[in-house]
Amino acid sequence: MATLNLCIDIGNTSTKAALFKDGEEVNYWKPFSADIFKELTSDQSVSILVSKTGENEELEALLGEKDYLTSKTNLPLKLDYNTPQTLGPDRIATAAGVLAIDKENPWVVIDLGTCLTLDLVANGAFQGGLISPGVQMRFKAMHEFTAALPLVEMDFNTVFPGKSTQESLQVGVCQSIMHEIMGYITMLNKGY
Repeated sequence: MATLNLCIDIGNTSTKAALFKDGEEVNYWKPFSADIFKELTSDQSVSILVSKTGENEELEALLGEKDYLTSKTNLPLKLDYNTPQTLGPDRIATAAGVLAIDKENPWVVIDLGTCLTLDLVANGAFQGGLISPGVQMRFKAMHEFTAALPLVEMDFNTVFPGKSTQESLQVGVCQSIMHEIMGYITMLNKGY
């Protein structure tokens, strides 16, 4: 009988999921709903693992406590982190995922969602990382915490120097995030 694993990510912005059969991805959903969950689990045995950083009340009502990924879950990696109980399950999941790909080499795991996270996975352990505001959060903060700056759309093609307020905001957010990421990659490449 095939082993079915359902990995669900209840994120800050959306809920998504992937179904794996004998270790191979067979389906992916974004958005993932309680109705899809009911359909998948109604007539077959499925192992479930949930990474939860956001809210999805309807789906959460169908899940059991044992379904959630935490720092206490039996993991294929060590958590070299001072406060593992505060470590987001999304960061734990990506760290475990890269070790499944390659245990020998160090990794910088980059997740650009609601927040930007960069995490170092090396020597079989989650070593820690950083959390900073994501793209939309940066745009919204500049708009909401100033009297005159407009809310603009992201555009990673706009380059320095911005020739209007809109372009300057786009460069300030999009290009700065790319430089932030590249700066950390450069620093970690020197150390690892």
